[in-house]
Amino acid sequence: MRYQPLIIRSALLPSHPLGSPTPRRPARRGHRDYQLGHPGRPAKAPTLLITVFDNSGSVVSPAGTDPLSNRFAEVAHAFSVVAIKGSRHELAMVLHFDTPSSGEVGPLPITRRSLARLRPGLRVPADGAGSSELGPSLRRANDVAESHPDHAVTLVVLSDFALLDPDPTQVLSDLSAFPGQVHAVVLGARSTAGGLDKHITTTCIQLDSRPGAVARALFASLVAHRPGSHVATET
Repeated sequence: MRYQPLIIRSALLPSHPLGSPTPRRPARRGHRDYQLGHPGRPAKAPTLLITVFDNSGSVVSPAGTDPLSNRFAEVAHAFSVVAIKGSRHELAMVLHFDTPSSGEVGPLPITRRSLARLRPGLRVPADGAGSSELGPSLRRANDVAESHPDHAVTLVVLSDFALLDPDPTQVLSDLSAFPGQVHAVVLGARSTAGGLDKHITTTCIQLDSRPGAVARALFASLVAHRPGSHVATET
């Protein structure tokens, strides 16, 4: 699969530094002068949101789609907004394409108390090899979903989807068959979104996307089951 790198200078790479120049360090908090919406009230039934991060060279290299790792800072902000009114029956988990790795965290309640335990996963794992294969983390996400049959599960994959799995077509088919909702946050490569199943919710983060686009995409999945919630429109 041929890949043409695209640097995201807005939502992921604003003109002021929001992240760390080294991929193995956590992103800085950055500016948060964007609106996400209202988190509403805790979901009535148990929920589980699983995030999967692609840390391959096409994402984290200087010519990648997120060399400053700001996607982690925006995801952390989305979690923190929901955690203010969070509940112990609303769970979150962090996975990375490199599976297993030290970056796996959770499932944990989306509460202010649990955020400190969730944050260490929101960085490129120190023992990660920068895999471009979705398959291992997808199988892990399936196992976790099956072990939580009473939870409404949502899988959010943040990647450019320049996959190097032995059989990418089969992996994308497995993704569409995930036992829950699937949200693909496509970083920079709009053309790869065309290979995703039409039933997968897709958000493309492009060159002209404004700061907060990644946070807003995750926030939308976080509050999907929460009464009284709403997601702000991009301004």
